[in-house]
Amino acid sequence: MTDEPRLTKHQLDTLRRRLEEERSRILAVLRTPLAAPYEERSEIEEVAQRTAEQDDRVGIADRERALLAEVERALEKLRTGTYGIDEGTGQPISYERLAVIPWARVAADEDSASPAP
Repeated sequence: MTDEPRLTKHQLDTLRRRLEEERSRILAVLRTPLAAPYEERSEIEEVAQRTAEQDDRVGIADRERALLAEVERALEKLRTGTYGIDEGTGQPISYERLAVIPWARVAADEDSASPAP
């Protein structure tokens, strides 16, 4: 471990709140129906357009589910006291990095970019 200070209680509370807000946002997105009902499917262009829109919404939902898993993982790490630790190096992740990406698993600096021995 380095001599870099651990996150303060205030920082942890702020990050927990941000993660909970992000989880709520994602859940709201996932509760939104993927497609509006079709009134008429007679025109081929309309069907193609709606199919493309449906595919886009499915892709968005897939990305949101993946992000939800990352947010849930970060919240679990908060509960277990392992939050803010680089999963590759075991070094603390800076508050500045976590403030930008509260579900970050690794530090963004050059030292953590190299593989762990």
